[in-house]
Amino acid sequence: MKEPPQVRVRPARPGDLLPCARVFVRSDRDLERRQGRPPPRIRAADLLPFMRHALATDPSGFQVAVNRGRVVCYAITVLRGETHFLAQFFGLPGFQSQGIGRKVLTRAFTAPRTPRDVNRCLLASPDIRAQSLYLKFGTRPRTVVYLFTGKPRRAAGNGGLELQQVGPPGRPTKLSLETAARFDRTLRETRRDADQRYFLTAVKSSRFFQAKSGGRVVGYVVIRGHGGIGPVGAEDPSLSGELLTGAISKAHELGLKKVTVWVPGINGGAVRAAFEAGLKIDFATVWMAARPVGNLEAYIPSGGVLF
Repeated sequence: MKEPPQVRVRPARPGDLLPCARVFVRSDRDLERRQGRPPPRIRAADLLPFMRHALATDPSGFQVAVNRGRVVCYAITVLRGETHFLAQFFGLPGFQSQGIGRKVLTRAFTAPRTPRDVNRCLLASPDIRAQSLYLKFGTRPRTVVYLFTGKPRRAAGNGGLELQQVGPPGRPTKLSLETAARFDRTLRETRRDADQRYFLTAVKSSRFFQAKSGGRVVGYVVIRGHGGIGPVGAEDPSLSGELLTGAISKAHELGLKKVTVWVPGINGGAVRAAFEAGLKIDFATVWMAARPVGNLEAYIPSGGVLF
């Protein structure tokens, strides 16, 4: 029987970021090939802004496995309040199913100093091996999350909801942070200023909007410069559809050629609004958590790495 390769698990360093990004690209391409999907177009350089953010905010949650001086597997967890989110977990194809991933994931979840009642959660890929491991770490499937993509178009109406931009593009303000925090405390169970700053600064021309109805703030929307919509938060699930409709229409107004939005399947209003706007499902994944988190019926996440 072939012996598994010897690896050393340690915290990530700045020099590990590009090697980790290359591990992601190779692993993701292999997964897509096994799923019968075309290879993704993502480049290693596209992943570096998030990895720098994660290393700066959660250094102990960023762990790598090294074999003969080469990074062969890594995991990134981000701790926000009592929510411990697995943002990325990838290994080179030749180093999978050998117990290496479990060692790295264990370190990424246990190295940070977490609250006693911490809630582990993640977006699981279609890889059954990975999902089996996540189940062993105490998470359970809670809802499907759909990636919708398409060309934005102007909406005929969105129930009188108005999106008002807060601050200049690419620059968080006190008002934008306070507005996001007001809703995130309920929808994500924590305030997360560092991530809200990242959403606006990582991609050029990203914008923050207050959603108003009858002069009252009822939610918020982030539209990123590359067309990503999210996070989006509403005070009530009944407003989710109108909020997404308004966000898609605003993206059209801004001249964006394509939008992407990750919608929890239990957010019925947002799912309906995405279809009504002509968007199509490009990918489906599973939201797994040790226990329910916030109120996903009134929330649209930023994507797969910070949720």
